[in-house]
Amino acid sequence: MKVGFTRREMLRRLGAGGAAAGVGLLAGRGFADEATDGDPEYANFSPNIKVVGPTTQDMPSAFIEGGKVMQPARELPVFHTADVVVVGGGPAGFSAALGAARAGAKVALVERYGSLGGLFTDGMVLIVIGTGTRENGEFKLVTRGVCEEFLKRLEKMGDGAIVCRDSKVYQPTVDPEAAKVLMDDMIQEAKVDLFFHCWGVDVIQSGNAVQGVVFESKEGRKAILANVVIDATGDGDIYHLAGAKYKQISHAVGFVYRLGNCDRIDQSKLPQDSKLNLGSLEPLKSTRWVNNLGPKGNGLDVRDLSRIERMHRKSAWDYVQRLRKTPGCEEVFLLQTASQLGVRATRLLEGVARIDKKGALEKRTFTDTVAFSGDDRLKYPEFAIPYGALLPKEVDNVLVAGRCISVAPDLIDRVRLIPVCMVTGHAAGVAAALAAKAGVRPREVPVAEIQKVLREQGAYLG
Repeated sequence: MKVGFTRREMLRRLGAGGAAAGVGLLAGRGFADEATDGDPEYANFSPNIKVVGPTTQDMPSAFIEGGKVMQPARELPVFHTADVVVVGGGPAGFSAALGAARAGAKVALVERYGSLGGLFTDGMVLIVIGTGTRENGEFKLVTRGVCEEFLKRLEKMGDGAIVCRDSKVYQPTVDPEAAKVLMDDMIQEAKVDLFFHCWGVDVIQSGNAVQGVVFESKEGRKAILANVVIDATGDGDIYHLAGAKYKQISHAVGFVYRLGNCDRIDQSKLPQDSKLNLGSLEPLKSTRWVNNLGPKGNGLDVRDLSRIERMHRKSAWDYVQRLRKTPGCEEVFLLQTASQLGVRATRLLEGVARIDKKGALEKRTFTDTVAFSGDDRLKYPEFAIPYGALLPKEVDNVLVAGRCISVAPDLIDRVRLIPVCMVTGHAAGVAAALAAKAGVRPREVPVAEIQKVLREQGAYLG
């Protein structure tokens, strides 16, 4: 609706305090004669409609020169400063941010999606396996600290948040929505500066020393300056950009979906010889989750990822339609598909130290142990993870957490598990905070100090 009002009337409406800002917002943008009341047919929405100035800045565009696409040099605005910046808000990044903040650092956490948890929540890999091992016939929890605290707090959120298949083995299945809310709460309690919808795309670097990260978002490219950067991207994106050495592998790329109305399945009608996949236990009685192994693929190849995701989504839909035609399963439906494809492993750091299956089976010990892994099948012993596995050999001021640490391919399927990502993240966060506070490189922090703070924060170190 068009109305006419004078500049004086506009200033009166804005009030003296907002006049200058209002003129700046409206001048020269063609909105000076437009009301901001909204469409009267949608009156309930009208209070939400306001004309605002641009929140992003147009930068010089790329151009073609000599057949090559060139991007001009430009200044990047400094969006934020911190002692520690964590890139990636999955289980590793979440735990790293908490460990660093609780050790006294000012922490920023950058996550490309709109929620924390990564493949655990958005990817709906809901079972937390690898938390412990068997010792003298009894279950022993080894992934303590932030990981244990998180799971225990989920238990207090009530029915529908967490459930265990076996009361004697602490490998619970978690509702993804409960996990997202709790992660938000814990990050907020720790006073971490959290930025969603930001994709880490570059590092700020002088020689071998990283001084911060560059992220891409709706606001364009901006910088976060920090003393220490933690790469919790899962794919080693940050240490790759910084020039660290790594091994790249391909792995099965999975996909998770959830079934609804599972409590309405009539077991008495199911065909006896059928090999139906009715999903795995969830805290919610009406739902089950199905984890497809998927084909081997390159998790860093956009064409590969696009093809596999389309294939998985169609396969899930077709399977559930067939399932609905099965006697006893008529009311089952496809409730949800994961918003994040299940990339299991891509880059593996070549760090100061490396862990492998042989060492794990032999229960190799380290003087710089900062975390322990359990075993998902409770067949193998716990194994130690040294601080050196979180440190690039040459790049400084970067620590690594999660599935992209320095690990041999033959051990990746134990290291990539959710609780192991959490304990390596916890260790990286504490180490980063101590390095930032002391003004030294992470490799120069005495390991005994890291171990002391980790123990104070409840971690298990053997």
